[in-house]
Amino acid sequence: MTDKKIALLALGFRPFYLLASFWAIFTVFEWLLELQNMGIRSSNEISGVIWHAHEMIYGFATTVITGFALTAVRAWTGLETPKGWSLLFLVALWFIARIGAFTVSPLIVIDICFLPIVAIIIGRLIIKARMYRNLFLPFILIILGLLNALFYLTLLRYLKLDINQIIFAALYLIVMVEIMIGNRIIPSFTANASPGLKQNRSLILTKITIFGSALTFLLQIFNPIALLNAVACFVIGILHLVLLLGWRPLSTKGKPLLWIMHLSYGWISVGFFLLGLSDLGLMNIYPALHVFGIGATGGLIIAMITRTALGHTGRALLAGPIEIICYLGIQATLFFWLLGNSNPNTWFYPFLVTAGVCWISVFTLYLIKYLPLLTRARPDGKAG
Repeated sequence: MTDKKIALLALGFRPFYLLASFWAIFTVFEWLLELQNMGIRSSNEISGVIWHAHEMIYGFATTVITGFALTAVRAWTGLETPKGWSLLFLVALWFIARIGAFTVSPLIVIDICFLPIVAIIIGRLIIKARMYRNLFLPFILIILGLLNALFYLTLLRYLKLDINQIIFAALYLIVMVEIMIGNRIIPSFTANASPGLKQNRSLILTKITIFGSALTFLLQIFNPIALLNAVACFVIGILHLVLLLGWRPLSTKGKPLLWIMHLSYGWISVGFFLLGLSDLGLMNIYPALHVFGIGATGGLIIAMITRTALGHTGRALLAGPIEIICYLGIQATLFFWLLGNSNPNTWFYPFLVTAGVCWISVFTLYLIKYLPLLTRARPDGKAG
């Protein structure tokens, strides 16, 4: 292997952040083509909208989580996660999994198994280090893998389940990862960047909000009582807003690496409010799902893959023009999507294309800047 290839396989975030960014571009581009009957997928087993939703979760979001998990678990435990040939093996599995999802071929077995394999790898290290509080991450990855199995079994008509509900459940699990990780790192990053900053942080309120969020999502999936679901969403939306305000988001002015995290977390609160409105029949569910998917997930992902890529490659934690454009581009993506959804008869496709172009531009810019950083060894000579 060349030095570049060795650097690329030095730690999990390097290949998986790049793969997630590439897939973010490809998936949205393919979806826009399919809306004009110009897509290149050959499988008729899965509709364009279902494939798009599945791949944004299992091809994009969970790929970032994989890269983050392999990197974070090494930092948490001090134990080595896959690198070199073992990391290359995981990358190969990822490629096979995406081919399986694209063609709905027998290779979907690899797609189903990929996340549980990652969960076993990181779970063993967490248990070995006796850091049991972090077992939530492999646990969620295993559940995501089970949901993926249910998705394909339903798609191929072996089960008679609501395939949309399976996709929704997977998205809710992704948001739960964001809530649990976000409550750990966003307030601490903010406090570290502003010495002397006084935050209103309550451990009890945090636990109630996290538990309540999980319960609210379960109600969305299993509870038929719309009014109860709506009330739960409104309460949890308020609690997330209270948590966020306690972290002092206004103190992040002039600090893009921080304000993008606060802004993105704020979309979680908005998502719950919109979900509650959909329960009451005041709107359809798709604005809530896209606020969760674009504003919260897209925003927190671009925040994480810029910050950790800078930090773990030995660069200064400073956002330049490209990062700021990326952060604003995610907000523009959501803005234009919501505009299109507000008038689906006339402006839906033009605004959807505009939103797609914004999304594609964000991750293209990311690749332009970070591909050289992630394929080169750290300038300080350290491992990672």
